[in-house]
Amino acid sequence: MEQPSSFYIMSKIVLLSCTKSKLDKPAQAQDLYSASPMFKKTLEYSKTLKPDKTFILSAKHYLVPLTKILKPYDKTLKNMSWEEKEEWAKEVIQQMKQNHLNLEKDQFIFLAGSEYINPLKPYITNIENPMVGKKLGERLKWLNTQLQNLKEILYNIKKLIHEYFTK
Repeated sequence: MEQPSSFYIMSKIVLLSCTKSKLDKPAQAQDLYSASPMFKKTLEYSKTLKPDKTFILSAKHYLVPLTKILKPYDKTLKNMSWEEKEEWAKEVIQQMKQNHLNLEKDQFIFLAGSEYINPLKPYITNIENPMVGKKLGERLKWLNTQLQNLKEILYNIKKLIHEYFTK
C-alpha cells in the first residue's frame, strides 16, 4: 500500500560543536577535534543516542559530516558579530537542506554551546538541548555522568543475561 505523500518518518539528528583544540594536521572531522576532552565525550555520548545522522557545527566549514577531511583552522563564533552569526546560520540551514534534513519535522539534538545553537533556533522546529544552561565544566561533568550511567546499565543487563543462562 502506498503511503500518502505527507507521510514522513522523523529522523534524529545530533549536532556537535567544533572546538578550539584540534590536531595539527588534516584529519576526518571526528578526529580533528579529538584533541578536546569535551569533544571526545560529546561524540561518545552522541553515539549512545543512536542518531540517524550526526554533524559538527563548524565556525569555518558550517555543517560538517563526521568523516569529512578538514585542515586545522582557528575560527570561532564567539568573536563574530550578530550579523556574521546570522549569515553563518543561513549557510548551515542551506547545507541542512542539501543534506535532506527536515527543519520542521526532524528532531535536532544540540550537544553544543549557545553560541552555535542560538543563531539556528529560529529555523528549526524540534530542538532538544540536554545541556542547556550548563557552563563548560558542568557540561563535561554531565556527559561523564550520562556515560557512566549507561555503562552501569549495560553491565547490569549483561550480568542478568549471564545469570539467566547459567542457571
